[in-house]
Amino acid sequence: MKNTDALSKEEKLLLLLQMFIERLKKSGFAQDKIIRYMWLFCVGYYIKYYLPQSTTDLADRFTIISMLSNALKSSSPRIILKLGFDHDIYCFFHILIFYVLDNEEDAEELYHQERVKYERKILELGVNLFKGKIKNN
Repeated sequence: MKNTDALSKEEKLLLLLQMFIERLKKSGFAQDKIIRYMWLFCVGYYIKYYLPQSTTDLADRFTIISMLSNALKSSSPRIILKLGFDHDIYCFFHILIFYVLDNEEDAEELYHQERVKYERKILELGVNLFKGKIKNN
């Protein structure tokens, strides 16, 4: 795996998620912590790479699960055969679904908190850019 530019957005998600899970496991995190951090990772990935292209503001925990499901479905053969992707992500994906279903409020709250942070940052960047243009004129 030398050229990640040739990977689709979904394949990058799976590859990064697999590396993320491996690092957390090596660090000695408990499975429940890994699942929560995995959810946070997926939320962040969705907000950064999918939300700007979204045609609706109606995103929730199921939107993020759909993103991950689509990535697994569409990229599986290439990831498994070409990149040596192991099945840890499938196990954690099943556990993640149960986490999201069993912890509805926590999952939704985490998504909304991260989205607010992202939108605040975008607004700050826009304001700073605008201020810079005013100063230069």
